[in-house]
Amino acid sequence: MSPEPGRRGTAVLRAGGPPAGVRTAAPPHRRDAPTSSVLTLPAADALVALGSSPRGLTSAETVARRDRFGLNELPGVGRGQAWRRLVAQFTDLFAVVLLVSSAITLLAYWLGRPRDPATLQLALAILGVVLLNAGIGFAQEYSAERTAESLKAMVPHTCRVLRDGERRELSARELVPGDVVILDAGDAVPADCRLIEAQEAAVNNAALTGESDPIARVAEPVPPGPLPEARNCVFMGTDLVAGTVKAVVFATGTSTEFGRIFRLAAAAPRQRTPLQRQVAVMARRVAGVALATGAVLFAVRAPSGQPFVDTFVFSLGVMVALVPEGLPATLSVSLAIGVRRMARRHALVKQLLAVEALGSTSVICTDKTGTLTQAEMTVVRLWADGVSHTVTGVGYAPDGGVTDAGPVRELLRAAALCGNARLVPPSGRDAWRVLGDTTEGALLVAARRPAWIRRRRRYAPPGWRSIPSTPRASL
Repeated sequence: MSPEPGRRGTAVLRAGGPPAGVRTAAPPHRRDAPTSSVLTLPAADALVALGSSPRGLTSAETVARRDRFGLNELPGVGRGQAWRRLVAQFTDLFAVVLLVSSAITLLAYWLGRPRDPATLQLALAILGVVLLNAGIGFAQEYSAERTAESLKAMVPHTCRVLRDGERRELSARELVPGDVVILDAGDAVPADCRLIEAQEAAVNNAALTGESDPIARVAEPVPPGPLPEARNCVFMGTDLVAGTVKAVVFATGTSTEFGRIFRLAAAAPRQRTPLQRQVAVMARRVAGVALATGAVLFAVRAPSGQPFVDTFVFSLGVMVALVPEGLPATLSVSLAIGVRRMARRHALVKQLLAVEALGSTSVICTDKTGTLTQAEMTVVRLWADGVSHTVTGVGYAPDGGVTDAGPVRELLRAAALCGNARLVPPSGRDAWRVLGDTTEGALLVAARRPAWIRRRRRYAPPGWRSIPSTPRASL
């Protein structure tokens, strides 16, 4: 029977996000002493500290904790933010100048005698330019925002959990602190967990650190230190590439390491690009020159005996004529073309003006090899009996082939059998991908390129079995 949650275990539980349907700011990310103490405790004591047991949580306790901590998910875009982004398109200084110009033109049409239809057409044309510019910008930002939310797709949808002493497969969003999860090689980690059992385990932390090399994991206590470096923990969004583990959840939702990155990205302040600053300066100058010119002309014509309305309308017309109405639309279309070209190269641009900022970049600083790669590996050549065999195809899609593949058939079959990686076919927007070690995945894809090995077990010899090994042991 699991310990009472009100005992010493409650101080170490961390969970993120409000109950479902509530959109509020995420709580501050804390690194308190009780959480760190779980890492330094033996596995049995860590279970007690988290208010759990080797049999997992009871159903009643799970419901209570879910009501208290919320679901294990990252917050989505609130419904009210879409219209706010649309309104923000009209707050740009140049857009404001054009809106004022359209209003002035409408006023001139209303005061003019007789009313000139061309003036009304000009006012509507200026307003149409503003709406077109806002529509292009909003569509690009809205589409990019939705694509950026694919970050949440890295969190697994289901996981194996011990509930009431029974193994169940549940939705990952139903996890709560204290749940005991079971992970095999190739599984994605659904939450931040402390290992209580580990058999030759290794993880891929590329989603957190950019490093694609497998890192060994153990269930023994570790000395106090930064949580991301704890060798007895696995974190949401990472993958188990080798071994089998049993772990207890200690953080969910936005309180996980993955959730911290999500919050930092969402809270990053927007900076004005060089183009934005230049357009703002030009808009202020144009507005100042237009107002000054209109005022001077009005002051010159007023004492000459001209009707007041005619003088005022003439001054308004000159002011509007000095505003370059077509410039915003020209900029938006040009930047949209740049965004489209970047998308063809698989680069996501969230805002139109960011294209110009990217074009102004002369130096990109990165810390290490692999950070800017796709974390994919591809076999391009095989050697057998001193003969080189070229492998065609790029990525994890099982297309392409092998030149003179007969002599390397057994080599490819052995490469496919000696690994735990799984090849996942495309679904929705996701392309072919590998669950597990990227090297094993590359070998599996190479074996499938000649279409010989479709399923590993079909070509396995009778009585075969898999013996887990760490990357170090395999060397």
